[in-house]
Amino acid sequence: MSDQQIFAALSDILELERDLLRSGRAAEAAALIEDKLIALQNFEAVVESRRLGGASLETRRAIERIIQMAEENASHMEAIRHGIRRAIQRLESLNTNAQVGSYGRGGARLSFSNATGSFSRKA
Repeated sequence: MSDQQIFAALSDILELERDLLRSGRAAEAAALIEDKLIALQNFEAVVESRRLGGASLETRRAIERIIQMAEENASHMEAIRHGIRRAIQRLESLNTNAQVGSYGRGGARLSFSNATGSFSRKA
Protein backbone atom coordinates (compact mmCIF):
# COMPACT_ATOMS: atom_id res chain seq x y z
CA MET A 1 0.00 0.00 0.00
CA SER A 2 1.40 3.41 -0.91
CA ASP A 3 1.67 6.29 1.55
CA GLN A 4 -1.15 8.13 -0.18
CA GLN A 5 -3.43 5.09 0.02
CA ILE A 6 -2.70 4.77 3.75
CA PHE A 7 -3.43 8.47 4.27
CA ALA A 8 -6.62 8.21 2.21
CA ALA A 9 -7.84 5.15 4.14
CA LEU A 10 -7.38 6.86 7.51
CA SER A 11 -8.86 10.08 6.18
CA ASP A 12 -11.96 8.22 4.95
CA ILE A 13 -12.47 6.59 8.34
CA LEU A 14 -12.04 9.90 10.15
CA GLU A 15 -14.53 11.59 7.81
CA LEU A 16 -17.08 8.84 8.39
CA GLU A 17 -16.48 9.05 12.15
CA ARG A 18 -16.96 12.85 12.03
CA ASP A 19 -20.24 12.51 10.13
CA LEU A 20 -21.52 9.93 12.60
CA LEU A 21 -20.51 12.02 15.62
CA ARG A 22 -22.09 15.16 14.19
CA SER A 23 -25.34 13.31 13.63
CA GLY A 24 -25.33 11.98 17.21
CA ARG A 25 -24.66 8.36 16.26
CA ALA A 26 -21.82 7.79 18.71
CA ALA A 27 -22.41 4.04 18.95
CA GLU A 28 -21.92 3.66 15.21
CA ALA A 29 -18.79 5.82 15.42
CA ALA A 30 -17.46 3.60 18.21
CA ALA A 31 -18.00 0.57 15.98
CA LEU A 32 -15.33 1.97 13.65
CA ILE A 33 -12.64 1.53 16.30
CA GLU A 34 -11.11 -1.66 14.92
CA ASP A 35 -10.76 -0.29 11.38
CA LYS A 36 -9.54 3.01 12.78
CA LEU A 37 -6.84 1.33 14.89
CA ILE A 38 -5.54 -0.61 11.88
CA ALA A 39 -5.47 2.56 9.78
CA LEU A 40 -3.72 4.44 12.60
CA GLN A 41 -1.08 1.72 12.92
CA ASN A 42 -0.40 1.91 9.19
CA PHE A 43 -0.27 5.71 9.40
CA GLU A 44 2.15 5.63 12.33
CA ALA A 45 4.37 3.13 10.52
CA VAL A 46 4.60 5.49 7.54
CA VAL A 47 5.30 8.51 9.73
CA GLU A 48 7.95 6.69 11.79
CA SER A 49 9.70 5.22 8.76
CA ARG A 50 10.29 8.55 7.00
CA ARG A 51 11.83 11.86 7.79
CA LEU A 52 8.95 14.26 7.53
CA GLY A 53 11.19 17.29 7.10
CA GLY A 54 12.04 16.11 3.61
CA ALA A 55 8.52 14.93 2.80
CA SER A 56 6.67 16.41 -0.13
CA LEU A 57 4.21 19.25 0.39
CA GLU A 58 1.37 16.88 -0.52
CA THR A 59 2.46 14.38 2.16
CA ARG A 60 2.81 17.07 4.83
CA ARG A 61 -0.63 18.48 3.98
CA ALA A 62 -2.18 15.02 4.14
CA ILE A 63 -0.63 14.43 7.56
CA GLU A 64 -1.75 17.85 8.83
CA ARG A 65 -5.29 17.21 7.57
CA ILE A 66 -5.42 13.84 9.33
CA ILE A 67 -4.18 15.36 12.57
CA GLN A 68 -6.75 18.16 12.33
CA MET A 69 -9.60 15.72 11.65
CA ALA A 70 -8.55 13.50 14.56
CA GLU A 71 -8.48 16.52 16.90
CA GLU A 72 -11.92 17.68 15.71
CA ASN A 73 -13.37 14.20 16.17
CA ALA A 74 -11.93 14.06 19.67
CA SER A 75 -13.66 17.38 20.43
CA HIS A 76 -16.96 16.03 19.09
CA MET A 77 -16.60 12.89 21.21
CA GLU A 78 -15.82 14.95 24.31
CA ALA A 79 -18.92 17.07 23.68
CA ILE A 80 -21.02 13.92 23.43
CA ARG A 81 -19.54 12.57 26.67
CA HIS A 82 -20.20 15.89 28.39
CA GLY A 83 -23.81 15.87 27.19
CA ILE A 84 -24.34 12.35 28.45
CA ARG A 85 -22.82 13.21 31.85
CA ARG A 86 -25.09 16.28 32.14
CA ALA A 87 -28.16 14.23 31.22
CA ILE A 88 -27.28 11.66 33.89
CA GLN A 89 -26.81 14.43 36.46
CA ARG A 90 -30.20 15.94 35.56
CA LEU A 91 -31.88 12.55 35.89
CA GLU A 92 -30.20 11.92 39.23
CA SER A 93 -31.26 15.34 40.53
CA LEU A 94 -34.85 14.60 39.52
CA ASN A 95 -34.67 11.44 41.58
CA THR A 96 -33.26 13.18 44.67
CA ASN A 97 -35.79 16.02 44.48
CA ALA A 98 -38.79 13.72 44.16
CA GLN A 99 -41.17 13.55 47.12
CA VAL A 100 -41.87 9.98 48.09
CA GLY A 101 -44.25 9.78 50.93
CA SER A 102 -47.71 10.68 52.06
CA TYR A 103 -49.59 13.55 53.65
CA GLY A 104 -50.67 13.89 57.26
CA ARG A 105 -54.04 14.96 58.58
CA GLY A 106 -53.15 18.62 58.49
CA GLY A 107 -51.90 18.40 54.89
CA ALA A 108 -48.21 18.36 55.81
CA ARG A 109 -45.95 16.13 53.74
CA LEU A 110 -44.67 13.00 55.42
CA SER A 111 -41.65 11.35 53.90
CA PHE A 112 -41.70 7.57 54.13
CA SER A 113 -38.17 7.64 55.51
CA ASN A 114 -39.26 9.83 58.44
CA ALA A 115 -42.75 8.40 58.86
CA THR A 116 -44.09 6.74 61.97
CA GLY A 117 -47.30 4.82 62.33
CA SER A 118 -49.06 2.86 59.64
CA PHE A 119 -50.17 3.74 56.14
CA SER A 120 -53.07 2.40 54.17
CA ARG A 121 -52.36 1.34 50.60
CA LYS A 122 -55.73 2.59 49.40
CA ALA A 123 -55.93 6.16 48.26
